[in-house]
Amino acid sequence: MNVVLNQEQQLFVVPTGRGCSTLGFEYVFKQLKQLVARLDISITVREDEKGTIGQYADYQRAITEAGRANLKETWFHLETPFEVRRILERYRKSRKPIRVFYGDRETGRDWLEENDVTGIVARTSGTFKVPILVKAGETWGTSILDHCIVKLMDVEDRRVLWVHLQYQAPVMSIVADRHGIYTHAVIVDGELHAHFKSTSKAAQWVAFMAGECMEAPQ
Repeated sequence: MNVVLNQEQQLFVVPTGRGCSTLGFEYVFKQLKQLVARLDISITVREDEKGTIGQYADYQRAITEAGRANLKETWFHLETPFEVRRILERYRKSRKPIRVFYGDRETGRDWLEENDVTGIVARTSGTFKVPILVKAGETWGTSILDHCIVKLMDVEDRRVLWVHLQYQAPVMSIVADRHGIYTHAVIVDGELHAHFKSTSKAAQWVAFMAGECMEAPQ
């Protein structure tokens, strides 16, 4: 098996023709645990074997078994809460638009991610059908970081569907701030975060990030 271990960056480096691809030790370990539990195959997943060629070989074997099993379900991250999985699946089947809020899964602090956070839940094809978010009118979307979701909302009625038990919304305020073509800025938790060309643009951004409206300022 022509795989190189990068101990400094905790990566498996796998040659692919003229280049190479990488997989993190932690990623392989967690994926292997999930595959063994789902497929009920005779592989022992040990923490002390993380980052070894042996565990990578077990991972490749599990991938092969998964292909043979023709998995039908959506493949979520091992650490995604059950309720988040249930809601995403429900919205995938109903094709109703949803809003996702990403953040720290340990503390619940919102990252204030503004891109690729609203759309229709779909999923990829292939062995592992991972959830993606597709914008209206488009045929492909971006991967959902399902294990980093701290809040979910229904786009149409702005109803909160799920929220992290320790959810922390950053404190946002609008201030006047002459900066080239910009007239206002948003301060987040005491630090300058973004500039805007008008009060209304700044206010819409704050409302969007808080989930009070579902249209981000252009």
